[in-house]
Amino acid sequence: MLHLLVAAALPSLASAQDCDAAALAKETAEATPMSAARAYVQLAACDAGQAKAVAGATLPRLLAGDEANQAAVAAIKAGAPDAVVGWMDGLQSDERTRAIRALGEACNENAEVQAFFVERAEKLGDKFWSDRWYRALTSCRQPGVQSILSAELDKGLGADRLRYFAVLETYARSAGADSVTRLKTIAKDIDDPEAEVNVVAAFADAARVGTPDGADAATAAAASAAIKEVAGDLTSKGVEQARMTLLALGDEQGSDDLAAVRYKAVDQGGGAFMWGAIAEEKATCKNGKVSQRMHVATVQERGNTWPDQLQDKVEAAASVNWELNLAAKCKGTGETTWHLPPAPFANEADFKSWADKLVDDKKDDAAKFTRLDVEPLQI
Repeated sequence: MLHLLVAAALPSLASAQDCDAAALAKETAEATPMSAARAYVQLAACDAGQAKAVAGATLPRLLAGDEANQAAVAAIKAGAPDAVVGWMDGLQSDERTRAIRALGEACNENAEVQAFFVERAEKLGDKFWSDRWYRALTSCRQPGVQSILSAELDKGLGADRLRYFAVLETYARSAGADSVTRLKTIAKDIDDPEAEVNVVAAFADAARVGTPDGADAATAAAASAAIKEVAGDLTSKGVEQARMTLLALGDEQGSDDLAAVRYKAVDQGGGAFMWGAIAEEKATCKNGKVSQRMHVATVQERGNTWPDQLQDKVEAAASVNWELNLAAKCKGTGETTWHLPPAPFANEADFKSWADKLVDDKKDDAAKFTRLDVEPLQI
């Protein structure tokens, strides 16, 4: 077995030994700006010392692009970060953004690139954040760069709220599972509805929802548990975002159950909630006359229904309990329109006020009209 492993390693060892650093250095020096980047990457792979020595003369000549970005990564790995800084300072804004992104892609697996970002944060100060260097750290899942992001979050919202939210997202994606506890603390402590929404959304970033590799199941479970733990401290907007984040994390039941938290102010006791429903039937009968009938009822449910889920549940229950057959009875044609409230009611009086006004508004004085106040629907 040992001789097979040695044999397998020989080609790569041979290629490292066979490369001619001097020839590659000469080729790099003589290459055109379009081909110098490729030559430099080959030199760095052959001899890091030689690559470091010629970096200062080579990088300023490079034309911006994918190959130049790879040459920048190679120069940092070879120990020539200052040459990379000088080259990047001469780039246009969009070119620099792409170069920073390329460095970020190399960051996770390379200690020199990680150190480069830490050094840039220290030297650039606020410019590191205003020029959005930090956005490259999304996939750099290393403690050193995460500490940069964490320290920036320690400063709080500040005047540039959008930057804070972007740093928060980057931190969550970078730190992954390690960010869940921090996000939970921020969510409980922050007293700002807009900020709260962004913090709650960041739990999905921590689980890496939407990334090419897919969400991390263990982190998603931890994030779901954390959201449900802090949900009672959130504003209504925060709870609504928590619902969407739980859906993104794959916790549909938890998402539905947050309806009880969102509408806790109108809990009827024991987690029961009172909605309302009006089914408006309107038909043109065989004899040409118009008939209108309205079924009016409260709707009882157990705190796991959001407004956009109400109609499907109400229709399913009504199909068993109500006779919505006005058009069939008069041998005509017609339709049924559902009228539902935007939120559960605090009491019967509020329901009655809503229902009476809606019936009055929708009543067709030219039609034969009937109102049916029927038994509550259970959904």
